[in-house]
Amino acid sequence: MALKIFVSAGEPSGDLLAGELLEQLKILLPDAEFFGICGPRMRAAGCEELFGIEELSVMGFVEVLKHLSYIKRMEFSLLEEIDQRKPDIAILVDYPGFHLRLGDALKLRGAFVFQYVAPQLWAWHEKRTKILKSSTDEVLGIMPFEVDFFRQRDVNFTYVGTPQVDRAAKASGNRGRFGLNPSDKIVGFFPGSRKGEIQRLLPRMLAARDSLRKSDPSIRFAISAAPNLSLQLFAEQLGVELPPPAIATDDLKVFHIGDTTLVQGQSIHLMKCSDSAVVTSGTATLECALVGTPMAVAYVMQNLSYKIAKHFVKLPHISLVNLVADYGLVKEFVQNFSGDELAQELTRLISDETYRAQKKSELDRLNDKLKGNLAQKAAETIASCYREGLPRSRHLQGLNNRPLESATSK
Repeated sequence: MALKIFVSAGEPSGDLLAGELLEQLKILLPDAEFFGICGPRMRAAGCEELFGIEELSVMGFVEVLKHLSYIKRMEFSLLEEIDQRKPDIAILVDYPGFHLRLGDALKLRGAFVFQYVAPQLWAWHEKRTKILKSSTDEVLGIMPFEVDFFRQRDVNFTYVGTPQVDRAAKASGNRGRFGLNPSDKIVGFFPGSRKGEIQRLLPRMLAARDSLRKSDPSIRFAISAAPNLSLQLFAEQLGVELPPPAIATDDLKVFHIGDTTLVQGQSIHLMKCSDSAVVTSGTATLECALVGTPMAVAYVMQNLSYKIAKHFVKLPHISLVNLVADYGLVKEFVQNFSGDELAQELTRLISDETYRAQKKSELDRLNDKLKGNLAQKAAETIASCYREGLPRSRHLQGLNNRPLESATSK
């Protein structure tokens, strides 16, 4: 019988990681069958879709609560499908709120469970490491500073690499692909991949643009639009009707609007083309750092979500760049800040040559702390576990027939 592998991603970033992993697994395990919760990248890699990721792509305490009833219904239907297919291996990519529950149910049904990308329990909810340990067999982590945290808490953890290393190595600084002038000073704005992030953060970036225009009219601006978002959302924030695209391909659309260029797709190349940038807190900050572009990091949440997060999160930094560096390498702007404050930091990063050179040197040193070839190393770890027999003795016998309600409850 073919090896059956269930794979689940909850949002676009996980879909990309899972798609890259599947391509490597198909080389190492050519007879395997893949099915699960998919996005476009996973489907392209040959994974059969049971459900799509679109309705799971939410973030924040309030946003998750709004979608909870749908998520629970989908979880129930999904487990019925899993009971029929009986996967040998489950690979759960990021999205811990959903996947910790699902992992527990999968283990009860006899699957060997990998959590690919560790939940950020070092940021908050440290006590949930016990749940992570019980609901997974192996955690494949993507941040080096996580190793000590999880192993000290007896979680089976392997640092397999950081995805942004491989992506940054392929980034091109050729401005011609976006129709940008090679001699211009360009500030890049990267407001995130979720509608709420755009609505909350892009206005602050545009306010910084207005301030920079006054201080240096020669500066040009580039705004990144994630492929999963409607361009109308950006048109509304910009207060314009978008012209026909100056460049349009399968994975890229470019619109020139005066001193501002709106780019949908290929964000990491746009980062490398920028002289400085403002980046929404998240994995994109590492991408920007690894292509060597000096940046400020910004994040704005819903007020209630922010108050809850402020109570639980006890970290000195919000950005992965600063967490990996273990000091405040980049300046962070969180919740209450003005466009003028952002503009002041961007001006330093562009015009203060000493400050700029210092930041670029510090960003270069991040490469020494991170490993590449993530998908290959993760696939090799998974394939190795399978070839060694997947220690099913850890799983309790007879529990795969338990009712769905008991498997999903906590």
